[in-house]
Amino acid sequence: MKTVIYNSPRQGFWRKLIFAILVLLIFNQCKKDSPEEINEEEVINRVTLRVTASDNTTTNYTWNDGEAIPSIGLTANASYAVSVHFFDASDASDIEDITEEVIEEADEHFIFYEIATANVSISPASNDVEDNDGVSINLKTQWTTADASSGSVRLYLIHEPNNKAGSTRGAIGGATDVEISFPVTVE
Repeated sequence: MKTVIYNSPRQGFWRKLIFAILVLLIFNQCKKDSPEEINEEEVINRVTLRVTASDNTTTNYTWNDGEAIPSIGLTANASYAVSVHFFDASDASDIEDITEEVIEEADEHFIFYEIATANVSISPASNDVEDNDGVSINLKTQWTTADASSGSVRLYLIHEPNNKAGSTRGAIGGATDVEISFPVTVE
């Protein structure tokens, strides 16, 4: 006995409809709701400390990646206004000032200074940039020297710190965008 399968025109319609619905569901599932914002990590290969003495004499100490770190000379028992500036100097004809991005993203950045054996104390300047919580991020600082000494000031630009009140680099958390240890002589 032979079995004959008869496909009615209605069965073909339903098969095509079910197939079309499945295809639409699959393609709809692959669609993204909205593009994710990509915040590329900045390239920092130049850092300048602008040191201004009480007589308004300004000296720039600039580190460029691959070059020697300049030594900072300070006078004993004096005060200095110091600002730090970050740059991407990968293209000499198009140097990008990363400092502007640090200011715009103050909640996500913090500059920490670690002093080793130099008689220097560092505090936020009254005109420093603050985050949304009113915490200075240390772009502009006041350096006060004591007696003659030598040592170093290590500067860290920290991205997404966990605790801006921390007194050590480890206590602050976050990722280090750049770290430079400037030799310092107080005479």
